[in-house]
Amino acid sequence: MKKTIFISAGSSGGHIFPAITLAKKLEELNHRVYFVATPSKMEGTILPAHGFEILPVTSPKVRKPFKGFLKFVFEIHRSIKESQVHVKKYKPDMIISFGGSVSFSIGIVSFISRIPLFVHEQNAVLGLTNQWVSLFAKKLFTQFSLKSKLFQHKMIQVGSPRTSEFKDYQVNHNVYSSLNIDSSKPLVVFVMGSLGSYTMQTMIKHMIETYPNPTYQRLIITGTRFYDEFKHLNDVSEQTIIVDAISLIDLYPYINLLVTRAGATTMAEILGARIPSILIPSPYVTRNHQFMNAQYFLEHQASVVLDERKIDEHILMNEVDELMNHPQQLLAMRHQLESMSDLSELDRMMEHLPL
Repeated sequence: MKKTIFISAGSSGGHIFPAITLAKKLEELNHRVYFVATPSKMEGTILPAHGFEILPVTSPKVRKPFKGFLKFVFEIHRSIKESQVHVKKYKPDMIISFGGSVSFSIGIVSFISRIPLFVHEQNAVLGLTNQWVSLFAKKLFTQFSLKSKLFQHKMIQVGSPRTSEFKDYQVNHNVYSSLNIDSSKPLVVFVMGSLGSYTMQTMIKHMIETYPNPTYQRLIITGTRFYDEFKHLNDVSEQTIIVDAISLIDLYPYINLLVTRAGATTMAEILGARIPSILIPSPYVTRNHQFMNAQYFLEHQASVVLDERKIDEHILMNEVDELMNHPQQLLAMRHQLESMSDLSELDRMMEHLPL
């Protein structure tokens, strides 16, 4: 039976991309899917590009106490009213929250309207919005094993739908060819999230200048913010290529080692692509969730984890060299990742939805 399903996801790729994977599968099964989202934020660009209609809702912005509090309350009230209008018009059979502040109001409305709510948490610690709306949820799906005692009775570890995309993904090999990389040498890729990180980019810059000629190829993905500042490094080292952005999912089959952050989508992709990694969690994210994500992989001996505040370009270079000089350790990481996932995460989540 065809159902109408609302999905809420906003503010970060970690929320949006696994939601898109689920939405595509639901549409394949002829269900009607609408995204409750904020057009002016990241999802306003990503979702239409993937062919999804947005039902616009205000995202309440959390502010410091006593600073803009009345505006915050007004935004919540407005967001709830907007969500109620969409619910009344489309009459969804269920609502699925992937997080972000935009998910708060639709979670409240699900409770008021008695619409079944399901929550997916991509990180190893509950996000603030998901923590609140999980009070009303029938089930709480997780990518990692969470230690929250409050929701143990409704928690199901299914993994991230994003990981399942690697089961049948058709790689565009032209992405690798366009880089003119020496295929006879191993490839190490450095990427510090979609927006980049000035601290880490600077450390990587010093590493390239200090160690210009490694025995492997290096690809540095800076993000558009930092590309102009760092593109001159292309002339510093023949073994190093600097790009602003690239389709990383099409590059995974060629990567021997990935040096990156520990965001939820990155973790799901590392797991799906079976990529050995050095994880450097951002110390500046909400609830230190990247550190918690990285710990999960560290406990499974699937990654090396470094503390950004305790390393420099020399330590970073030594860690990369250590792994690249011991291919058996890289192979062991791949085997660990294979044992952690059979790429059926999406199917497991679908089994628990009343479709």
